[in-house]
Amino acid sequence: MLKLAKKLAIVMVPVLIYFGIFIYFEPYNYFGIKQSAYTGDSAIVRVRNYNADPADVIILGDSKMAHFDMEKVENLVGEKVGQLSFGGAAINESIDLFYYAVEQNPEIHTVYFGASFYTLNKSYYKDRMSSIETIAENPFAYMLNFNYNVEMLNEIKYFLQGVENVASTHHEDWPEEDYYNQDGTKKKFRRNLEEYADTIYGVCTAVPYEIDTEDVERYIEMAKYCKDNGIRLVTVMPPMEDSLKELVVEPLGIDRHIVDFVNKVSEYSEVKNFEYNQVNPFSQEQFYDGFHLDTYSGLPIFTEMLFGE
Repeated sequence: MLKLAKKLAIVMVPVLIYFGIFIYFEPYNYFGIKQSAYTGDSAIVRVRNYNADPADVIILGDSKMAHFDMEKVENLVGEKVGQLSFGGAAINESIDLFYYAVEQNPEIHTVYFGASFYTLNKSYYKDRMSSIETIAENPFAYMLNFNYNVEMLNEIKYFLQGVENVASTHHEDWPEEDYYNQDGTKKKFRRNLEEYADTIYGVCTAVPYEIDTEDVERYIEMAKYCKDNGIRLVTVMPPMEDSLKELVVEPLGIDRHIVDFVNKVSEYSEVKNFEYNQVNPFSQEQFYDGFHLDTYSGLPIFTEMLFGE
């Protein structure tokens, strides 16, 4: 028995060393032992943070709702706000996350839920919530997850290269030539905005755009749940740059789906529609790309408009 124990100990040494390396280099400070770490808009970290310290006001949605200055948001709202939006979140995942959050904290009284024509596209369906919940609650599931091991190895690479892994700030100082055509005439939309619109157009036509009626119905059911349980639901359609409106939404007839969605949910929730209006309150200089406001010049204004009620 003693010999077996010694053999097991020898076998476990490299495993323990690897786990030690993983804990030291994992990028999201999952175990809360680092003074600073790149967390970006990781769903895992945000769910863990929420579970550790639930808030009665929460934010849900994808990357368009994920990068607010939370100290500023909480000052405007007047209380702690849980940030549960994350990059790439599908609307069905955010709905699942809403029910998960309410289960964790039945005292939730206000929900800011981001939706857009892009996340309402039927082809934009993802189903990661069960995995997110498991990994957020089970450290071993996190350490044994292939994707997070790959990210840990990337962190080692950055460390050896002397490079710090930092979250994107959605800010860039665009050169003057990005606003002009080769013949010297002024572009209607900055170069990267045109390119971004081309990308989104390709996504919406590769598989012809179709509104996800099932998720719309699920959203309305969630809105009714909020209404019945005294929860204030604010449906937020974040701003999009006019290039998307003129080069994607209107040519493909997607505008009617946005209007239809707003009309349906407005019966059960407040709606803050910044996505599709006659007048866009933001200039192209205030956008980083077609969907994301510039962190310095656009996002602080949107934060005031949305939360400074």
